[in-house]
Amino acid sequence: MSEYAVLMAVGEDKPGLVDIVSRYILECGCNIEDSRMAILGGEFAMLILVTGAGHAVEQLFAGEQEVARRSGLSIQVKRTKSPGEAAKKEALPYEVEAFSMDHPGIVQRIAAYLAERRINIRALDTRLTNAPITGLPLFSLHALVEIPTEQNVGEIRLGLETLAGQQNIDIHMRPAK
Repeated sequence: MSEYAVLMAVGEDKPGLVDIVSRYILECGCNIEDSRMAILGGEFAMLILVTGAGHAVEQLFAGEQEVARRSGLSIQVKRTKSPGEAAKKEALPYEVEAFSMDHPGIVQRIAAYLAERRINIRALDTRLTNAPITGLPLFSLHALVEIPTEQNVGEIRLGLETLAGQQNIDIHMRPAK
């Protein structure tokens, strides 16, 4: 039976980091099932769902410090459930997108609104770019959320529109694809 672990790594970006970490996972006898990796500022961050037999996952834990030394990354491994074991609740998948001139608090205000309504955020990506011509900072957010079936989607949408008006943010919500 396969066991699951999440490997988290962050450190100064340089070529070869994905090779070092993925080779380590393979040498332990494990497989990468899902991952997210990105450069944030000058740091490279990895979040990897790993699967393997019990002894293989144990090797991940045993070699954690050695691969951290070789890569220069801060690495942490944590056991987790398989995607199938994760508690399933009745919820509707929706996408939330927000666009605005950048200002502090955008993520927090949207996250607070969703949390107050017990809406789970499954994934969240944000970006800061420069507007054409003016070069002003533009903020964008894309989230995949789960709206509990007992929630009224129309009320959620109206609440997000109210928040958008208060914060001068363009927010859209639509069923996830």
